[in-house]
Amino acid sequence: MFLDVIYGAIAVHMLGYLPPVRDMSWAGKPLGLLGALIADGRDVWRVVMGLGITSISWYLSARRLCQLRATDFIHVTIVLFQTGFLCFFVYFAICDPTLTGGPSSRALQCGAIALASLSGHLAWRYACWRQLVDAATPLWQLEGIGRRWRTEAATAILNTPLSWVGPISWTVGWLIIPLVITTGLPWFLRAARRSDEDR
Repeated sequence: MFLDVIYGAIAVHMLGYLPPVRDMSWAGKPLGLLGALIADGRDVWRVVMGLGITSISWYLSARRLCQLRATDFIHVTIVLFQTGFLCFFVYFAICDPTLTGGPSSRALQCGAIALASLSGHLAWRYACWRQLVDAATPLWQLEGIGRRWRTEAATAILNTPLSWVGPISWTVGWLIIPLVITTGLPWFLRAARRSDEDR
């Protein structure tokens, strides 16, 4: 519930980036309020980015935490660190919503996601080790959650060098790298294992 409050506060804070239109200066213009929003398109895009990222993180967090039957101080502390890293990611993303600020903003986003994912994976491993996870949860679901955390961390780490290539390459990397990790890498490892067995 505390994490829901944090995510809710972040979402409400994002709305503060909407352009001020209370002076009614947009009234009587050809496109009216829509024209005012288009004129401040960068700030509107900042809100869309921030709310989108926050919503996805909020949903994923709820999906994973609902598998727990209990928690303890250490687990809560790790999860709060994970949430803090996600807040940094949202901050870096809204600072440079159009990815024109250079490689550092993109690299910082990758770093924040990597740290958040590694923290989430650590929290999940700890919860499994301390048997905080609901015993009714199927094994395949437990393994899937751990695999998703590892995939997120690996994607962020492998995508960091693309920050210096350019914004298009960096954006495409977020789509291609997870596909390679989840589909291509298991196939490659199985093929390598078969090759070793043949020898």
